[in-house]
Amino acid sequence: MPVLTPTEDLRRILVTRTDGLGDVIVTLPIAVALKRRLPDVEVAFLVRPYTAPIVRRVAEIDQVLTISEMRRGLHMMRLYKPDAIIFAKPDPKLALEAMLARIDVRIGTGYRYYSGLFTRWVYEHRRKGAKHEAQYGVNLLSPILDGDLPVIMPNLALSPQGEAEAGERRTAAGIAGEYMVIHPGSNGSAGAYDPANYAAVADAILEEQDDLTIVITAGPGEETLAGVVLNAMRHAGRGRVVGTMSLDGFSELLRGARGFLGSSSGPAHLASLVGTPVVGLYPGLPPMWPARWRPLGVRSTTLVPHPDEPFCASCAGRHQPENCVARIAPQRVIEACRAMLIGSDAGSIDYIS
Repeated sequence: MPVLTPTEDLRRILVTRTDGLGDVIVTLPIAVALKRRLPDVEVAFLVRPYTAPIVRRVAEIDQVLTISEMRRGLHMMRLYKPDAIIFAKPDPKLALEAMLARIDVRIGTGYRYYSGLFTRWVYEHRRKGAKHEAQYGVNLLSPILDGDLPVIMPNLALSPQGEAEAGERRTAAGIAGEYMVIHPGSNGSAGAYDPANYAAVADAILEEQDDLTIVITAGPGEETLAGVVLNAMRHAGRGRVVGTMSLDGFSELLRGARGFLGSSSGPAHLASLVGTPVVGLYPGLPPMWPARWRPLGVRSTTLVPHPDEPFCASCAGRHQPENCVARIAPQRVIEACRAMLIGSDAGSIDYIS
């Protein structure tokens, strides 16, 4: 086995996470851990262009590299020349490119068919969902850092441009005063919750909060869904739809909200990152359950299906009932949102034992 660059000689460390927004956000603690233990090391992240604006606002990250169909990982690695690369998202193509780029410290999981492309290994099965995804990520540092590796989320710096965009969108939509965000879409990354149930939750909250506005946000292709939720509300006059924004603008819109309700998706993690209380609707079984994927905020509440809640029409054969977020009763969501808005934290509610 070749002699690899020792930890004390590492000058540049590249972390790869080339998937979704939520995945990238729960990987950010790797940068915090590196900077706390190796403050003189330059930390870079390799991500998709879509998530780059958020990563660029993290103080612990010195460089942000982006990969796309036109920008290969091999080119970016040869250009940046890191001393070590950490594969927070297992990717055989990037692993091969890292070898071709002659990065000698290549850290990844030891349980993949292509694990021979790495030179340092961590042996943990993520599919069991026993730990949070952020902890699995930070544990990838164990080949170069000794001792405990705690998960610490970074602060996301305020974006002046995003704040201005959020202000413009609030003004254009007629949003004045305090508001709560409901994000009914997930871009296919999570189970769907009935728009009528979202509307029922919104109405119940508005009946208790005289000066609150419900803001229904929509990503690309989700405007129709947001409109369905609004039209199903009895108090639709106190609801507003805000469509696709830049990530910087969306983050500042979320930062100004009193609370956030949505499924297990990137927007829930982004809301938590900027300090907004979150109620998240989650599957009840590993690996996608809250134990692995809950938002890592100070006030984050997750709900999973209760065993006594009725099955939906698809539970009989198309999916596991324990993972069907459509089963979650609106009254439970209302109670969690009520607690969120008054500053109470219901915590993670798990019915699998």
